[in-house]
Amino acid sequence: MRQTIPAGLVAAFLLSACGGGGSGGNAPVQAATTVTYRFTPPKAGAHLVYADRLADTLNNTLNRAADDDVTAVNADGTFTVHEEDPSHDRLVSGAVDQTLYPTDFQYDAAGHVAAQTIDRGATVSHCTYQGSAGAPATLAVGAGWNTQYTETCDGGNGVTYTQSGTLAGVETITIAAGTFSAYKFVSTTTWTFNGITRTESATRWRDASGGDTRTLKMVRSIAYSGGTPAAGAPLTASRELQSYR
Repeated sequence: MRQTIPAGLVAAFLLSACGGGGSGGNAPVQAATTVTYRFTPPKAGAHLVYADRLADTLNNTLNRAADDDVTAVNADGTFTVHEEDPSHDRLVSGAVDQTLYPTDFQYDAAGHVAAQTIDRGATVSHCTYQGSAGAPATLAVGAGWNTQYTETCDGGNGVTYTQSGTLAGVETITIAAGTFSAYKFVSTTTWTFNGITRTESATRWRDASGGDTRTLKMVRSIAYSGGTPAAGAPLTASRELQSYR
């Protein structure tokens, strides 16, 4: 039987785009400098095109596109984003379905994902989040955070994630979409699903050149312990902004 990646495994990657950072109950660690990141929401109608690359336990490399459209920005600062692969290609490796299905994200005013709906055609999954999935909305360079959040999908048992991270600095990066000044975040996230513990190490660059703090690039790796992951489970992944308007 082929296994669809649980929403949590998808979310760890997909939350990286327009939002995925934010503040709420996060506990920042003491700052080291006066340079400060502040989350800035996207503008309604913004369109971002990303390229994803994933490598898995079967030594397969999968490539896909991801289009993010900001469908609404509300007066209270909350916003919604629709994401999908414009090719609508189905990507299956071994026992794992790694297709990027059309997904609608709801974010709070601090940039935390509050809910997502994944449309797989025959089935639609609804997931909600309690807690802060990402960096605080305001964070000084050199400061860190520790947070915990829980994902619950379709009324099932919640999956709890524990995360620690640091705003490592501001640097210039060149990607397909251009050259940018970028905030560099590094983080480690751990969660357990079906008896197997995943530890994700991630580096994310967010736009520091003005306007909104969109994700420019993200790279991550996942280590497994406590059991053997499904054939085709992701080991590394990257996302890079190709264009935006």
